[in-house]
Amino acid sequence: MNTEPLNNTFDPQTLADDLMEVHRIYTNFFAGLNEADWDKPVKGWPKEWNQHETVAHLCALNGDGLESIKATLRSETFTFKGLESRYQFNAWNRAGINRYLALPREELCEKALNILKVSASIARSLTPEHAKLTARMPIYNRPVGILEALGIISFHTGLSHTTQVSESSGVSPLWTQLSPEIRHRIIGRVMRAFSLLYRLDIGGQLHTSIVFRVEGPGGGEWHVDLSPDAPCSAEGFVEHPELVIQLRKTDVFCQMLTGRLNLPLALINGDLKLHNDLRLFFRMSNLLSIDAKPKLEGKNLSFQKNRTSSPS
Repeated sequence: MNTEPLNNTFDPQTLADDLMEVHRIYTNFFAGLNEADWDKPVKGWPKEWNQHETVAHLCALNGDGLESIKATLRSETFTFKGLESRYQFNAWNRAGINRYLALPREELCEKALNILKVSASIARSLTPEHAKLTARMPIYNRPVGILEALGIISFHTGLSHTTQVSESSGVSPLWTQLSPEIRHRIIGRVMRAFSLLYRLDIGGQLHTSIVFRVEGPGGGEWHVDLSPDAPCSAEGFVEHPELVIQLRKTDVFCQMLTGRLNLPLALINGDLKLHNDLRLFFRMSNLLSIDAKPKLEGKNLSFQKNRTSSPS
């Protein structure tokens, strides 16, 4: 099956521009931070990271991801210390946060911004040969391409944690500042991450396609194809999908990815519609999980991710 994007989702120059737009949004947000909000609890899950912890996490995870990209470009292997197994992911995230918590607020924010700037610079200077390189990352089911890794940094910062980082300041989620065009590309990069996250050990011999149909500006249709051989994603129509997840607009997708979608209400008011095999929808939280235990597959019926982790 063709897995090439139908647009410029993974075009290096476009990816660089998108990273710098996320950089611009965070620069403006950081400039207005209030010290009183820095360690204030957020409104979500009780153990959800506060603003301070979230920025530390962006520095830790994106920073290691960037170092992995740099090492790959030097033909070296990067080791994610303390992450020999996917089941260490939550502990590894916590250790990464703790590593940066002592930095002064301004320095921590500047580090987060610099990671975005350097990532954009790398994307802008990639040669076609370098763009083909891949790196092994412990939580994914195959080696990750350089452009895929840069795409993960773009949506991890530009979407995944944009509510966590802004909520305590009383500011709308930062994803609301993304243009429809950037949202479109962000969704495509999330779809690729879904295919990378797919748990071969849990899915077994499953062969199926999950379609995400997003309406309105920035929307489109994407499919994630799950198989024991080559999980992949692409944009465009696919025949006979096992599951179709239809979303009224990109806002609903962004709310879902940031853990702020009220699933029952969304189903009732039509913001989210499910077609075909609903059982597959309720399996997704484990099939796309970083650290679900195979023997527990099928017992967790919530699609909302653990809000102390991310898809990258």
